[in-house]
Amino acid sequence: MTGRLRIGRLLSWALALAALGFVAWMVPVRDRCWDARAPSSTRVSVSRDADGCMLHLKSGVVRIDAAECGALRCEPGVASAFRDAHLGVVAALLGIYGLGTIAWAARWRALLDFAEIDLPLGQVWRLSVEAQAGGILLPGGIGGDAFRIGAVLSKPTRSGAKPPPSLVVASVLLDRAIGLAVVAALAAALGFAFGGLHAGPLAFVLAAIPLGVTVGLAVLRLAPLHDVDWLVRGRFKTTVEPVLAYVRDPRAVRSILVAAGLSVVVAGTQFAVIRGLVEALGGAPSAEKWIYVGTAMAFIVSALPALPGGWGTGDAAFVFFFGMAGLSVGTALAVSLFYRLFWYISGVLGAILHLTRPRGLAPTRANE
Repeated sequence: MTGRLRIGRLLSWALALAALGFVAWMVPVRDRCWDARAPSSTRVSVSRDADGCMLHLKSGVVRIDAAECGALRCEPGVASAFRDAHLGVVAALLGIYGLGTIAWAARWRALLDFAEIDLPLGQVWRLSVEAQAGGILLPGGIGGDAFRIGAVLSKPTRSGAKPPPSLVVASVLLDRAIGLAVVAALAAALGFAFGGLHAGPLAFVLAAIPLGVTVGLAVLRLAPLHDVDWLVRGRFKTTVEPVLAYVRDPRAVRSILVAAGLSVVVAGTQFAVIRGLVEALGGAPSAEKWIYVGTAMAFIVSALPALPGGWGTGDAAFVFFFGMAGLSVGTALAVSLFYRLFWYISGVLGAILHLTRPRGLAPTRANE
């Protein structure tokens, strides 16, 4: 391992651990309550039972009756947020999340279209959810992307030949880029819809991401980049070469446009699930724009190669931005954890499908 790579890995872990520390410090497990006639700085942790409340003071535990407990003003902790969640709504949202994974698989299938790989949507979906198991275990979804590439390279094309590696690698890279661009675009649009031109600078930053991706694809397609030695022969070669081969194919434009359309469905499903979880947990945001802008930022930081599955970084983003939306830190973390649970359920399903895959369908070592 080179010194620069080692330093980068240490910095990514430091970022993730700092985010986990922020979450642990900010988020209460119990409710935090205070007397409505006193400053909120007097808040203490509270646990409840049928007879009243127990105040967990620094000097010890003090019990008060139900009437006194009812007079307190409280900020819900994670435990009560989960306890009071409408589980029927949460179950319905899990179903919507599952439909979103089908749209995600269809997006990747569209990007594989002109590689002459005839994979049914059901098989692409299976590979996608199997890859989620790897994405949970390794930082930034790296393991999932490697699995998807390896699995498709093991499949023959219509002519029986091996798929072009450059097109397969580029399809996975573009799947991520298009997904990011559309999530950012939709979040910015919803931010402006609910906040107008005062949506905040982050909404403008998010709006710039799809513009940057579009300009980048146009440059890759049209500019004479093969003459730029440091780009096509330097450290960026392994990333740039497959993408160049993909986007300069005459059939690429149609596949990218279809994928972008499907990505709107994917992103819309993700935002609907997050907003539904806020509702299921009894949240009432005072600044709706931050639900969508904050969700996009949480997705972006979760993709950073820090802790596996974005632990810490994504949760901290939800807590911070949903706090700006007027939600309690307990509710914000509960939304994050419920959404992560959906992701884990999908990953567990993928792991089961992978373990039960017929031997003839599994990638062989010779093809990997």
